[in-house]
Amino acid sequence: MNEPLAFNALGRRTEYRYQEPDASVLEVFENPHPAKSWAVSLACGEFTSLCPVTGQPDFGRLYIVYVPLKLCVESKSLKLYLMRYRNHGAFHEDCVNTIANDLAARLSPLYLTVYGDFNARGGIAIRPFAVRKAPGLEPEEERRCQGLIAQLAQAGGVAFLPGAGNWASA
Repeated sequence: MNEPLAFNALGRRTEYRYQEPDASVLEVFENPHPAKSWAVSLACGEFTSLCPVTGQPDFGRLYIVYVPLKLCVESKSLKLYLMRYRNHGAFHEDCVNTIANDLAARLSPLYLTVYGDFNARGGIAIRPFAVRKAPGLEPEEERRCQGLIAQLAQAGGVAFLPGAGNWASA
């Protein structure tokens, strides 16, 4: 991996768009350590979208964790992708699952989680959680991925530990 990386957004002036989400803006780079066990944790503390019924803004935090196989997501492109939800009307559950689907399609990770921690509206906070696994992922490999995420949570790098039913500091 000695060739220079070519990104469309990173290091360039960016035109910000706040309309429909578009997964084509997600850029990737090769996993720099494909023979090693490791996980990536990404926290978006200022996620916004619109209620599809009232048009009122919804605010929340997104926590994305994945165990890469061949590709990793470039963070500025992820920011640009997530910004496109700002004027997009969708329920929280749909936003989280669409983001999980788009990242899984683009990265083909071994294991991916997306957790949305949305501010309460009407007295109810909605916290959708989506998991995507590589096709054919063996149970032993899945447990290894979950173990990596658990270690990351213990280090304070994951907001939600899947399967444990607890929230940790991000």
